[in-house]
Amino acid sequence: MKNIVLSLIMLFLTSALFSQKITVQETTAKMHKDNRSALTTMVYYSDAKAVEKELKSLLKSYKGKVKTSKGVLFGDDLIISTISENTIDVYGTVKEFKNGDIEVNVAFDLGGAYLTSATHPTQYVRASEIVKNFAFNLTEQAFSEIVKSEEKELDKFTKDYEKVVSSKEDLEQENKDYKKQIEKNEKDIEKLSKEIETLSGKLKEKQEAFKTLRKEGTKIK
Repeated sequence: MKNIVLSLIMLFLTSALFSQKITVQETTAKMHKDNRSALTTMVYYSDAKAVEKELKSLLKSYKGKVKTSKGVLFGDDLIISTISENTIDVYGTVKEFKNGDIEVNVAFDLGGAYLTSATHPTQYVRASEIVKNFAFNLTEQAFSEIVKSEEKELDKFTKDYEKVVSSKEDLEQENKDYKKQIEKNEKDIEKLSKEIETLSGKLKEKQEAFKTLRKEGTKIK
């Protein structure tokens, strides 16, 4: 039973994951007071605080200085060798929508120009891979936590269910035992009733014989 329910949950959650296809697109994102050419993607099953923390960690991994100001992450002089031999300034924002989906915008300042597919086609592809992998990994990790939580809840529910089933089976067995005992008692009662009927006649005979004996005793003078 547990395996069947767990399989159904896994099927549902897996379908949900694959229905959330991770894509990267070009956009113009407002960061501080400026509109910047950026790459945008979505992270699912997580929350803005966790995503921002992971984005900050990602930027720090490129050896530059990273700080946050007014909701905008800024990585100064990052070394991202797959995109450029020179240092890059990177801006990032994270926004959570009412439905729980999280938008991530990342702008790459290559030094005088922001990364776009039109002006930097090769570099754009590499930057897109970084952003997509970031979103995919976070979504997958968050999804995995959901599965663990659901499995834990399933284990608890299964144990509670099995206790109820066990209690029912115990009561049913008790009823069977009671029925067997009742059937035995009824047979014993029937047997004893016949024995009582037989003994009742003998008892009356003995009572009459005793009365007669007592009368005989009164004749002794």
